[in-house]
Amino acid sequence: MAPTSSTRRTFDVFVIGGGGTGSEVAFRLAEQGLKVGVAERDRLGGVCNHAGCVPTKAMLRSAKMAAMARSAEPFGVRIPTVEVDLTEVRRRVRSVIDAQSGSGADPFEAAGITVLMDEARLVGPNELELASGERIHADRIVLALGSVPEIPPITGLEGSPFWTSRAAIWEPAEVPGSLAIVGAGAIGIEFAQIYARFGSRVTVLEAAPQLLPGEDEDVPWALRPALRADGIELRTGVEVRRVDHADGTFRLEIGGARDLEVDELLVATGRRVDLDGHDLDAAGVERDDRGELVLDETLRTTSPHIWAAGDATGELMFTHVGDYEADIVAEDILGRPQRRDYRVVPRVTFTDPEVASVGLTEDAARRSGADVTTSVVRIADNERARIDGVPYGIVKLIQDTSSRELLGGHIVADGAGSMIHEIVAAMSGRLPASRLEDSIHAYPTLASSVRDAAAALDGS
Repeated sequence: MAPTSSTRRTFDVFVIGGGGTGSEVAFRLAEQGLKVGVAERDRLGGVCNHAGCVPTKAMLRSAKMAAMARSAEPFGVRIPTVEVDLTEVRRRVRSVIDAQSGSGADPFEAAGITVLMDEARLVGPNELELASGERIHADRIVLALGSVPEIPPITGLEGSPFWTSRAAIWEPAEVPGSLAIVGAGAIGIEFAQIYARFGSRVTVLEAAPQLLPGEDEDVPWALRPALRADGIELRTGVEVRRVDHADGTFRLEIGGARDLEVDELLVATGRRVDLDGHDLDAAGVERDDRGELVLDETLRTTSPHIWAAGDATGELMFTHVGDYEADIVAEDILGRPQRRDYRVVPRVTFTDPEVASVGLTEDAARRSGADVTTSVVRIADNERARIDGVPYGIVKLIQDTSSRELLGGHIVADGAGSMIHEIVAAMSGRLPASRLEDSIHAYPTLASSVRDAAAALDGS
């Protein structure tokens, strides 16, 4: 029986969403002695841990192992056959997830946080309602709602058994013979390489003129040869007009290219904020023309006791940004406001080679009115790349010509996700690119290509 209004539970802070961002907020505030509650409708750890970042990276690792085994002979290692056991791949994925969040609610409860495994909806400025019917009062509320897949309005798609990213991880009983992927963003391209290396014939369909829309225009051209070497067919600037499914086969009508028949279809066209079911009007929470929450510089909504963080902001849907925003929200609730700053935010697509970027693209820098200088060096010219047999990639730097401050960095390389942080540190400190050029880099490392790119800005 739900508590009556006279016995309803009250909290200093209540967090809707027990994913990475919501959990971080809860722990930070509980450490400061506040009475904190968390509601999670699915699994603690959220999409990233159970159906996103963690499982896909574990699958990418299995895919890379398979690719390395197939290409071992030039290194003097002969492996006669390579077989991918999808059941065993998923068993390892599950073990990695369990190592991250297998303790469930125990760490929360040990910290004094009340965990309610139920769906909570916002119904007033300080009021929430659980799916069970229980009402909760909270002095302050944090929306860490996460996101859901954005499904495009393609004729025939609704009702067909297409995959989302979650389904692509957990549903297949075996590797499909052929797979079409709609969307060539980070999610789509990562799954393309996973399944191509597992043995599928993969076709990627993207409406934009380039892979990884939003990345610097030199990035997809550096990545394309690696994807094609995996047998992935890449079609950009195309429109999927219709989807039909019959007799276990998807038939895709495609504008601008030949039609396609495949065994499975993955839709990876982005994600959207999950605000469904919340009475934002009653809570005094306003949305902008795009339907996203109106937030101030400390992530407070237009309702003075409600904040948003993580994917709920609708801005930068990265786990590391959610962690940063959790700190911003917690500090504001504790009376120590800090303005959010997204000037230097790295992003990584975990393909092989990886794609890592920070700051502005060349096009965005020029459109801002800055006088810019750019440099591009090929990873193939790096001796470590020749040693390891990983020739694909570039390092590109963008600097303001007058101040010589770095405005952006873009890397396609084995280990780019680690390499990018040298540029992140330089940009955070507003250092000139010459500081990278003047720094001694160990030999032989791919990171020395960052130094070479810095030197090339001055024509060295």
